[in-house]
Amino acid sequence: MVDFYDNPVQMEPLVIDGIRPVYNDLIGLAAELSEASACLDAALVPSTARSLSTLVENMNCYYSNLIEGHKTLPIDIEQALQEATEKVETKDLQSLAFAHIEADRWAKQRSLDQESLLPFLLEVHRVFGQHLPDDLLKLSDGSMMTPGEFRTKEVQVGRHLAPKAERLDRFLDRYMQVYGRRLEWAKKGGISKLDGIVSSFAAHHRLAWIHPFLDGNGRVARITLDAMLRACGVNGSCLWSMSRGFAKTSDEYKAQLARADEPRMGDLDGRGNLSEKRLAEFCTYALQTAIDQAKYMGSMFALENFQARAEGYFRRVRFDLKPESVYLFLHAFGMGEFERGEAPRITGLNERSARDVLSKLLDEGFLVSDSPKGKVRVGFPVHALGSLLPNLYPAGDVDITPEQLKQLVKAIRDNALARYQLSKKLGIK
Repeated sequence: MVDFYDNPVQMEPLVIDGIRPVYNDLIGLAAELSEASACLDAALVPSTARSLSTLVENMNCYYSNLIEGHKTLPIDIEQALQEATEKVETKDLQSLAFAHIEADRWAKQRSLDQESLLPFLLEVHRVFGQHLPDDLLKLSDGSMMTPGEFRTKEVQVGRHLAPKAERLDRFLDRYMQVYGRRLEWAKKGGISKLDGIVSSFAAHHRLAWIHPFLDGNGRVARITLDAMLRACGVNGSCLWSMSRGFAKTSDEYKAQLARADEPRMGDLDGRGNLSEKRLAEFCTYALQTAIDQAKYMGSMFALENFQARAEGYFRRVRFDLKPESVYLFLHAFGMGEFERGEAPRITGLNERSARDVLSKLLDEGFLVSDSPKGKVRVGFPVHALGSLLPNLYPAGDVDITPEQLKQLVKAIRDNALARYQLSKKLGIK
């Protein structure tokens, strides 16, 4: 019996054989996911999609960390990001939330293929790890993890004994060859694209199975899965969260990962060392989870649904704001962005009153801008998510006290000013 795996053939199969009946079912789910995600992409104008993508970054951070047992509250994430932007030149903020979002943002700027896949894994781990405090880099044996380096020790995860460290390069080379090739084929479209989507979920399990790092494997694997899906033309605008789906079904997610570690179960279970049936079950679960998330976000941002929630919020919950606030908010949501001077026309108020409404919405993050005088677009502040976008987070985790709101408003103001000053310093218009 093998103690630690030492030959890449021991992690076969890496993909589901096309002759299996379940393969067609998986391709059908991949087509459904591609369609649901494309419908969401098409429903939002680019500026609104940009703001939603920022919200999804925070969701990915919250839910991916939650899977790992760390509860980084949405309000803490938002405050950390505001502070981090002010200190962008010194990079001295070390927090779990900031580390995850920095790694996620870095990954969004990269494309994946056969040659870039392994360097991508290393760099995601390095970017994530470089922002962590020392106590989060310390391992259970007292040693320190080095960000951006594959492990050199043997590890056991539950009952699973990961491949030998001295043979890790062979397993990763095989991983790169098989899944990198599928990503390149996916660019051809058609069945190759759908096959690439299915293979991305298989790759997610096999990366967790290889366990290439001493710590941080789960977060790196989920960021990599998102990048693989984007390479296959899915969720290119980053408008829904795979991590949210996995966290909502956390027990099943972990159980499905563990079951896919099982060895082959007889002659009808593929031709590899591991169970093809269990791998297919994991892919089916993951695809269905992804479809649910894409469709859920699509329903949340359907114009008629969102408009009704926004009107209810501004007119019945935030009666401290002028009722015309909703006109600016919804105009930004539907049109993408507008000039500040248009506020009187949109609200029907005189210029002074319209400026006051606009200023208050900017202060709280309902509207955002890249400069103090630039165009404004819609924002999704944490303290309003319970009403505007219910169930994105657990209800209690988006509660915010008046004092926290004051601190957050100040951070948003200071952040906008700091970004503007930095852009002028760097000569960016």
